[in-house]
Amino acid sequence: LAPGQIHEGIVRSLRDFGAFVDLGGIDGMVHVSQLSWERIKHPSEVLEVGQTIKVRIEKVDQESGKIALVYRDLADNPWDSVSSKYAIGSTVSGKVTKLMQFGAFVRLEAGVEGLIHISEMGHGRVNRAGDVVSEGQEVEVKVLAVDVSAQRIGLSLKALMPKPEKPKPSEPDPAEVAAAAEAKRKREEQAKHLKGGVSAPSGGEKFGLKW
Repeated sequence: LAPGQIHEGIVRSLRDFGAFVDLGGIDGMVHVSQLSWERIKHPSEVLEVGQTIKVRIEKVDQESGKIALVYRDLADNPWDSVSSKYAIGSTVSGKVTKLMQFGAFVRLEAGVEGLIHISEMGHGRVNRAGDVVSEGQEVEVKVLAVDVSAQRIGLSLKALMPKPEKPKPSEPDPAEVAAAAEAKRKREEQAKHLKGGVSAPSGGEKFGLKW
């Protein structure tokens, strides 16, 4: 047995962390992360005891006798066609699979998930992803970024939402406008009748005083 070889085996047992496969007198283990391109919680979602499968040998530890196997690599990698399926700027649909503090993961197809960052969930401040979406919800999103090597897709809900309209200035109250105009008119009338200033007569001339 050597890394890279393809062997046929029988699934002997399923554990939370993976599946043990009999390669013909010796067992190897497929870790749960190597069972499917899609995120799974338990090996039973993919395999069943007694099933005959083909696996690739990933690593052989001569000292411990442990053999690490890979199952998912024998199926087509969905990320190979992501760039053509999910072009930047396109609109796609998916199901919300997980909510996090920083956003929500959306399943676009088996083995392909994208992330709606919390900053892309709506116009204005969003405190929690759960305030906008819920697990299992079908959503329509816009593709912002695609990184095939890192298997990451950036998505946006906000980009498909209409921008909120700016509030229009409130119309002035006609009664208030009329009252203000009347008050201004009265002030102007009063100003016309006021006496004083350096050029106005002081009244002392009546008594022969030059004040």
